[in-house]
Amino acid sequence: MLLAVLATLAWALLTSAALAAPANDDFAEAQDLGSVLPRLVSSTNEGATGEAEDPRTLSVPQHSVWFRWEAPSTEPVAIDTCHSEFATTLAVFTGSTLGSLEKVGEDSNTDGRYCSVATGVAFRATAGIVYSIMVAGNSFHFPEAPAPATEGPFELRLAAIPKPANDDFSHPIPIETSSTFWVGGEFRSYDAWSDGFTWNATKEPGEPDHAGDPGGASVWYRWIAPRSGPAELGACDSSDILLGLYTGDAVDALTPVSLENRPMPCFVDFAAVSGTTYRIAVDGKFNAGTGMPAMATFGIHVSMHGPEPPAEEGVSQAPPQLDAVPPKTRVAKRFLKRKRIWLFRFTSNEPGSTFRCRLDKRRLRRCRSPLRLRHLKRGRHVLRVFAVDAAGNRDRSPAVAHFRVKRAKHPHRRRSPRRHRR
Repeated sequence: MLLAVLATLAWALLTSAALAAPANDDFAEAQDLGSVLPRLVSSTNEGATGEAEDPRTLSVPQHSVWFRWEAPSTEPVAIDTCHSEFATTLAVFTGSTLGSLEKVGEDSNTDGRYCSVATGVAFRATAGIVYSIMVAGNSFHFPEAPAPATEGPFELRLAAIPKPANDDFSHPIPIETSSTFWVGGEFRSYDAWSDGFTWNATKEPGEPDHAGDPGGASVWYRWIAPRSGPAELGACDSSDILLGLYTGDAVDALTPVSLENRPMPCFVDFAAVSGTTYRIAVDGKFNAGTGMPAMATFGIHVSMHGPEPPAEEGVSQAPPQLDAVPPKTRVAKRFLKRKRIWLFRFTSNEPGSTFRCRLDKRRLRRCRSPLRLRHLKRGRHVLRVFAVDAAGNRDRSPAVAHFRVKRAKHPHRRRSPRRHRR
């Protein structure tokens, strides 16, 4: 009888402990991270609750926890939820009370976050300012997809953003071919892209003003045209992005390439010449009020499209409408435990979109939803999914699914007896 009572009490204690809210559940009890960079904090929002005055974000925050960090110096900083295995909402604020917070930046991801330089919430921190950081679950999902998990462990990373490797004209990052598609022996489409950021970037002596703006935080890319024909260049993050396209081998002796602006300023069209090496500059508009250029994290792409397939006889077609708006991609994951299969469903906000998938560092491939992955190596993996709409516009920000493959358990498998040496 005594053992039964003790067991009941122990179970009650364990249950209450499991349901207890984290110590930093409320804004007033935020975990103090000091003023040191870099910081990597392992934490959890399991059992966390919301508060009546929780600030508004792009997605409704679930199970929010709070952190507080004081900037040691004035410099660009990135804050990210690294290696979270659930969809998170990360937001950074200034202000001393929950009801008077002012948002600095927000990052709502659909399925965890794989860390890289200048991802998450990137901003220019000011020395001595105290920043409040909220990490919560992101409950967004498409109606046909299962509701995502909004609680779990995560890693919060704070780091100063270094100078870009391609800050100087002499060290451009090559934009290489990622996908080329042929239909019936005829060229249909070509896409190449890379990631980048202009935080901490500078402008070199003799460098031209890109798009007619003085800017001041440029980075450089190199692209070799695989064929001649109309091409599209884009590096969308905001309307403050500046694009420059040139030929030439010296930063002070460049020849501008004629560009045709599209409705969105971060997209331009030009006539590519096969085999030509193009120099691409990405900069930010100069802000006279702050005396500094805009800085951002972005994805850059170059696309080419072949002729459309011939129309069917007797069918009239309306003239095509100009579409310069890229689609948005969403991905949801699910693990089929009995079959040991990871199942991914992805959708686009534009009907008729196709998809490109990249698992870890493998080659980009065309893919369809649902995507089933099995027989993967143990450890962490990242699946990136891009939607491409009917007009050929590609999502600049891939939907990211971060997941982990564990060792398969075989409870009924017996070990073969060891043979003893004689």
